[in-house]
Amino acid sequence: MESIPELEPTKPGLLLRLAGAVAPGVREVTTQIQPYTRWWNEQNQRALDHDGPLMVVIGDSTAIGIGASAPGNGYVGRLLELLAQRDGGPWAAVNLAQSGARVNDGIERQLPIALDIERTGRSPALVICCIGTNDVVWSIDTTGTRQRLARLMRSLPRPALFCLVAGASPRARVINRGIRHRARELQHDVVNPWTEPGPPASHRLAADRFHPNDVGYALMANALARPLATPLIDIEIEFADLNGAEDGDDDADHDGGR
Repeated sequence: MESIPELEPTKPGLLLRLAGAVAPGVREVTTQIQPYTRWWNEQNQRALDHDGPLMVVIGDSTAIGIGASAPGNGYVGRLLELLAQRDGGPWAAVNLAQSGARVNDGIERQLPIALDIERTGRSPALVICCIGTNDVVWSIDTTGTRQRLARLMRSLPRPALFCLVAGASPRARVINRGIRHRARELQHDVVNPWTEPGPPASHRLAADRFHPNDVGYALMANALARPLATPLIDIEIEFADLNGAEDGDDDADHDGGR
């Protein structure tokens, strides 16, 4: 494969557009979508030339770091740091995630690219799949979501690490039971990146009160890192760093991450 097709965010629904019109925090975070997507598209092209281990990511806005201070400070960028610490050399990621993606986007738009990468001989050392929360939030089709997740899980390249969906609603619990059941059948590892111990929700969420901030993403990275036997991020230091940044110059420029 000579290049990775550039992925675009899915079109925001009416409710999200209305929320952005009346809630400054939602509007602030939404402005990250286009530049963060462009940044990851650029990283994806570079990843093809990387000689070391490759991680492939299927996901939604959390995978591109929406809500973080920079795209590389999402859970994908932080997990790459932890894997490099473990192995003593850099990893690269092909991040196929799209803001707003639902499971069907993972199947129809992201998975085919992941399989094409595998067919070219660049077998990923790790596949991360963290998708489905948008289906819980914006759809009532629990049965259909479970069926689509099962289809996606059956088709993933291996080894794969699959995330539970966020939330404690009855529908989220039903979907997560299905994920755990299917993962046992397929021998995928499953993680819950939403319940890591740490600061309260008010200190781990971005301005829209929905996406994680840098601390929230560090917690997600730790959850994904545990089954991979990597070092973990010191959350107390992370929390102190975030508070210090908020007390400093809010107009400081950010590059891709830390």
